[in-house]
Amino acid sequence: MDRWFAARYRVQLASWALLNLRAQDFETFWPTYRETVIRRNRRVVVERPVFHGYLFVKFDLSGWRWRVINSTQGIIRLLPMGSEEPVALPRGFVEALQSRNVAVPVITKVLETFAANSIVKILGGAFAGRLGRVLQSTQKSTRLKVQAFAGRDTVLTLATSDLAAGPLPGGE
Repeated sequence: MDRWFAARYRVQLASWALLNLRAQDFETFWPTYRETVIRRNRRVVVERPVFHGYLFVKFDLSGWRWRVINSTQGIIRLLPMGSEEPVALPRGFVEALQSRNVAVPVITKVLETFAANSIVKILGGAFAGRLGRVLQSTQKSTRLKVQAFAGRDTVLTLATSDLAAGPLPGGE
């Protein structure tokens, strides 16, 4: 079954990477937004990437064809970079981006916070590797409940940047 995956591209070669992937019959999505800049005393509208350095590719991981993506001109590697096989993005993530007019401030705010009651993984500190349930989240800090020692719950406040989305229900 086809799923969306993230690929890191060489910044100067974004258009080239997209062209090469499409020539190999891969479905791609590169979300951009319009920004007005002043160049040589003129207003110019330019397209800027929403996720700088990343684009999305749709393919079936069970086949072998996806392996050519890592050697496509303009592509650095599918994510995660240290793993043998890439990891699919959460279902509906790319479709949600495609269905609305993307604005950078909105996406940045959503990506930098976690919804209440979502499960997150702690990346650093004494509780590194443990999962916790979000109580409240802002761009700078997140309060979460973690099961500590002897089955007791502890409430922590950590930097939001020290957290990652936890496992999805059903193991995906």
